[in-house]
Amino acid sequence: MIQRHGSDELEAELNRLQTVARERRSVDRFARAGVAAFCWLVLTGICAKLAWDSARLPFFFFALAIVDVLLLVDSVRSFRRARADLRAEEDNLRRLRELRARLGIDPPGARP
Repeated sequence: MIQRHGSDELEAELNRLQTVARERRSVDRFARAGVAAFCWLVLTGICAKLAWDSARLPFFFFALAIVDVLLLVDSVRSFRRARADLRAEEDNLRRLRELRARLGIDPPGARP
């Protein structure tokens, strides 16, 4: 096999990107955002029902309202982080495909 100039660096980068591509943090963060959003929705319904049906708000309503707001903040924060992670993962995958084509591992035009 003919060694091209700089192929060792490319192979090292390829190995690093393959390791990074195996970790899909965005999936876990999207799942967390979804669960937090669902819990927020349920708790919002409970708080609304308590506020609607009660002549005087129960003492635990305010604690539930605080937890409700925290769930909303966590859901939005997790979703934003998941989108950022997804963009980084897409960039890494694009670079990985480019390296594989450049090193001759994948023939040009072949897409897995």
